Amino acid sequence: MAHADLQRIRTHLAAMEAVLARSHGGAADDDALLEFRRQCWAALLLTDDPECHEQIDQLVQYAKDLYSERENHQVDLLRGKIRMVLGSFRARLENVGYGKRWRDLRAA
Repeated sequence: MAHADLQRIRTHLAAMEAVLARSHGGAADDDALLEFRRQCWAALLLTDDPECHEQIDQLVQYAKDLYSERENHQVDLLRGKIRMVLGSFRARLENVGYGKRWRDLRAA
């Protein structure tokens, strides 16, 4: 994966976090859901890693649940799950393409 693609993916992940910060969830919010899904789609198009694709699928499903009618305890759980998957996705990016291994090889 090209370094520029990794940067773009990171930008999309940051945009997902921004949507999460702007819109709390627990009620139907088509605008927030649409923006979150657009960022997921853009990240999906830049990755060719099956595990990343699975994580994006999880993010979309959690967002669909979050931006619909939910009780407060479910909202907090879904927001936590989204944050956990975003963190896992970032960690996965470190192991794909120009991640930690590439920096280690460059330093050798």
